Formats: sequence, C-alpha cells, structure tokens
Amino acid sequence: MLSRIGLKYPARLHCEKVASFLSDADRHEAIILARGTQTQNRDNTDTELDFRQESNFLYLTGVQEADFYFLYDIPNTKAYLIAPEENPILAVWKGPGYTDEQLLARYDVDVVVRYPGLLELLRDEIRPRKIHGWNRPEQGLPLGNKALEHELEHYISHRLIRPAGPTAAAATTSTYKSSTVDDRTHHHHGPYGDHNGHRCGHHKHRRHDHDHDHDHDHDHDHDHDHDNPRPPRSPKAPVRVTILEALVLARINKTPIEIALSRESTRITSDAHRLVMKSARPGMFEYQLEALFRYECARQGAKNQAYLPIVGTAVNAAYLHYTRNDTQIKDGDLVLIDAACEADCYGSDVTRTFPINGRFSKEQAEIYNLVLEMQTSVINRMEQGVDWREMATLSQRIGVRGLKRLGILKGEDTDLIESGIIRIFYPHGLGHLLGLNVHDDGLGLSIQLPPPTSAAASKSEVEVEGFLGTKESPITFHRTNIGELAPPSTRRSRVSKAGSTSLYATPSTKLEPGMLLTVEPGIYFNPAQLERALAVPYAAQYLDEPTLKRYMAVGGVRIEDVVLVLPNGQVENITTAPKILSEVERIVQEGQAEYQQSQRMGDVVQNESGYSVSEKNVSEKATPAVADRSSSSAEESPRGIKKRVGVFKKILRAIRNMF
Repeated sequence: MLSRIGLKYPARLHCEKVASFLSDADRHEAIILARGTQTQNRDNTDTELDFRQESNFLYLTGVQEADFYFLYDIPNTKAYLIAPEENPILAVWKGPGYTDEQLLARYDVDVVVRYPGLLELLRDEIRPRKIHGWNRPEQGLPLGNKALEHELEHYISHRLIRPAGPTAAAATTSTYKSSTVDDRTHHHHGPYGDHNGHRCGHHKHRRHDHDHDHDHDHDHDHDHDHDNPRPPRSPKAPVRVTILEALVLARINKTPIEIALSRESTRITSDAHRLVMKSARPGMFEYQLEALFRYECARQGAKNQAYLPIVGTAVNAAYLHYTRNDTQIKDGDLVLIDAACEADCYGSDVTRTFPINGRFSKEQAEIYNLVLEMQTSVINRMEQGVDWREMATLSQRIGVRGLKRLGILKGEDTDLIESGIIRIFYPHGLGHLLGLNVHDDGLGLSIQLPPPTSAAASKSEVEVEGFLGTKESPITFHRTNIGELAPPSTRRSRVSKAGSTSLYATPSTKLEPGMLLTVEPGIYFNPAQLERALAVPYAAQYLDEPTLKRYMAVGGVRIEDVVLVLPNGQVENITTAPKILSEVERIVQEGQAEYQQSQRMGDVVQNESGYSVSEKNVSEKATPAVADRSSSSAEESPRGIKKRVGVFKKILRAIRNMF
C-alpha cells in the first residue's frame, strides 16, 4: 500500500528503536540477523499457500516477500537486505524478481546482498562477535554446496544469542511482564517517546527477575541453546533484555506511518462492516456475509484478512472464536461479525452486532445497549496513565449492574462483583494491543498461576482464582475482576515441579501515547456454560433461571472498536462503523428497502421477458447493494484512487504534525 503511493516503510527507524532497548554490551560488535518467512506449500503438494510475512521481520524491513533475510549492523547503523539468489527457472513460473537497484529503491536499506554472499559478508566484512536472532536464522536457504551451508550455519550458531528462559517464553506468547523491564519508569521525550517513537534511555536500566518462585520446564526449541549455555543465576541478578523483548517494547508505541496504516485498515474494515449490514437478508448464509466482507476489503486494496472472520448468528454468536460460518440466518436472528483486514500487514479488529431483519427485539436491544454502555464508559475514561486493569474492572461492574437490572442476576452488588459471576457471561478480556499482530504483544501481560485452594472454602464448594464450582462439578472460568482469559492461540500449558497446571494472563500496564488498543466488551448466553453454572449451587444462587431463559435466544453481543492514545494523552476512536442502536437499525432497513425496490424492478423485467427466477435463488444471491456500489463507486476510477491517495497523505501529514 505504501509502495503504491511512493512511500517507504520506515525500517531503519524501527531498527534503531529495537537496538535502543539492548544494553551497551549487547550492542557492542553485534548485529541483528533475521530470517523472513519462506515460501510454504500445502501439505504434500506443490500448491502455494497465501503468504504472510513474520511480523517482527516485517517490522525491521517492510519486506512482504518470501525467502529474504535481513542484517542490521548495530554499531554502524547499517542495514543489509539479504535477497534470495536470482532464479531464471522460477522467473518462468512467477515472473522476474526485483533487481538489486529496484530493491534499494523499494526498501529502506543501505546494501542489497544476494544470499550466497551472506557468509562472506559476515566472515570477511562485518565480523560480528554477537548475533541477535530468533526463529533460527542459522537455518538457511540451499546453496548447492553442503560444505558452505554447514560453514554458514556454524558461523551464525557460534555467535548467536538466543532468547532463552521464562522471559523469552513470555515475549513469544503474549505474556510479557512489564514490571520486569525498568518498571516502566522510562521518560518519553516526545508524544510517541522521543520524536521518532523511541523510549529514551531504556537500555541504561536493568531488569530484575520477579517472574516466579518456582521453576518451569520449557519445551521451546530456542530454550535449548547448546552454543550459549546460561549458568544459574541469583534471583536478584540482572537479566538482559533479549531481542524478542526489545521487539515487543519497540512495537508498543506506533510511529506515524504505522498509525496511518492502522487508520487505513480500520477505515476499510469499517466500510466492509457497513456494506455487510446493508446487504444482509434473512435466508442468507453466514459464509455469504463473510464473502461480502472479504470482497469489500479486497476491492479497496486490502487483500488479506487480519484473522479468520467470525460470522455468528443466534447461538453461534456466543462462541468467542466461531469460524465455521456455515449456518443459514433466520428472520429475527442477531448477527455478530468480528472481522478486519490488513494494510501492509497492519491489521484492524472490529466487531459489530446487528439484527438481520433491521429490528432489535426487546431482549436483544436491552443486551445490546448494556454492552454499548460498557464500551462507551470505558472509552470515555481512557487517557494517558490510566491503568488498563481499572478499565477492565469498570466494564465488568457495569455488566454486573446491567444484568441485575434486567433480572438475570440477583443478589447484592458487592456479592455479585466479588463472586466473579460476570465471567459466565463475559469470559474474555476487555481488549488488547493492536499492530502487526491482531493480538499484539506488550500490554504488560504477566504470567500467573492459579493459587491453591482457599482454606476458607467449604468442603463442598471450591472458590479460587481461575476455578469456581464443586469438586464433583467444576466450572473453569476466572473469578477475579481483572482476570484476563488469553485466547487459545496465546495460552500455553506448562508443567512445573509441583505438577501440571495452566497459565493465564492479566493486564497490568498503563496507557501510553502511540498505543493502539481494542475495546471489546461482550455479553454472551452460551448454553453449555450456563447449564454448568446452573448445576453448581455457588453460581446458581446468583442466577434467575426463568428470566435467563428469556434471553437465551439473544445468543451474544460484542461491540469492538480500535482506539488510539494521542500525543496529548487523550484518545481517539478511529473506528467509523456504525454502532448506535438506531443507526444500526436504519442502515439495515435502508438496505432491505433498496433490495425490495430492486426486486420489484426485477419483477417488471421478468414479466416483460417471460423469464422467471426462483425465490430461493434470489434469496441466496441477495446482494444487489454490492453490485450497485461496485458499478457506481468513484473509488474504482483513476480519479477516485487519486483522491484516496491524497486523503492518506493528508492523514500522514497530520500525524507527523502532532510532534
């Protein structure tokens, strides 16, 4: 997207940010060596899969092509792009690759070296004493010479500083503990750190290991570094900031071009949500709405989705990561769509919920407005310095009071809040950082273990953090007000000396300028979750079963926006998809009115021509709004494209002027 408008991705700036977090000793005579994603094929075939660059590699390079390596000479601040060797046979199938001159013009690097020249560059020119890397950079491309391949692998491995130990696991599984790195006491010298988004002076500090009082056995490949064994250390001994941790810290506060790309992906995502609302009809299938969403994103130049689209109707909306998207939508159903695109790999994350027939029922409207209140109350309170745990607690308190007001929950407010009963209806976190990954690292997530069973608990009931229920019929949900259930993709199970247990994460950081976050509260009526809760006396005492049954048909409601923390400490909601109840109803109703009108016009043509179309086929192809939008859209014309480029450049200038 940047290349289409003549802008370079600020790779050199990002390299400097990452290097600034490393200690003086780790920067001395050191390089960063990164391996990009290689071409991947479907299992046991030669069919290529969609390519998506590894996020940290893209952050340092901006390269969105396969089989590249990257080298950054830290002392000399010199960037080398290591391109795959030119292959005339591959060019027959894929087209010619970029020349060295084209690569220099396209990317923010000093030198382009073909991969066969990497060993000579390392051994004879740079001669680093330390190599910072991840994702096994020593595993290279074929050179046609086993001796050279072995020599290159040995040269890199002998000098490679691998991320190892609990801190590396934290950085790679979205469980980074902010209090272990300088306790966030660094000072910013500009709206996004210093004038380029750096966290100045951070490398002068040292971490202290507060992570655990117990040992873990890790199964990560990079934890077993035979070339760089780490001796045992005192619990109070300083620990280096690893390259992965430096990448996490650098990516927390976005630079102007990163923000501009995130705005663009969120703008396109919002347009796609609006189109789906306007085009949806009873009788369509969830996958048709997914197709409409993907279509609109691709039409505006965003071919890739940030994650698998979630299109859940009725009870399917109660399943947090439902992606089958194969159910036919019935009249009266709510539709929950959690979907977003990427712009140059910078993703968005937006969720909207709407009635398929354009009218919320009484119960649907009550739950929808409660979730909207939870979200808007949080966004109105957000500003620089606000603790994210307080925002999570705020959303849960509002949820508890709202469900009690509707008669679903019963009991004293204090008892309801302290019981953690809200986790039955709201089992996920309030939000997360956003960037090159949809669940970006760095929101101060800390690894925690569920504490042992409370001695004060009765013999028949057990109530501990992460566990609620009876010994015979446990319910596993988090009871703490600030508890955060990490998504399945980021949760890891560890085995300690005490036995097997699960880890989970809780947010523990304050908002800073340059952060992009989602705010995504929800209320869900998951049949299995509620059935288990009603079977447990501890949980059942807070639930009004007759009232609860009236709301089961709602399924689930989630409203999610992307919010930017500005240089002045305030926040801006950069999402434009409609979410006010009356506006959502209006857009859906307008779309249905346009569809009915087009149907009437089609009937006239049908009567004159004698051609008939079955009602079933019309229902399955009920997307006239798409065709009308595509044929009449000014954005498809050169003038429309030029206008969009101008808007993007204005946004970028405005962001830069914030400094």
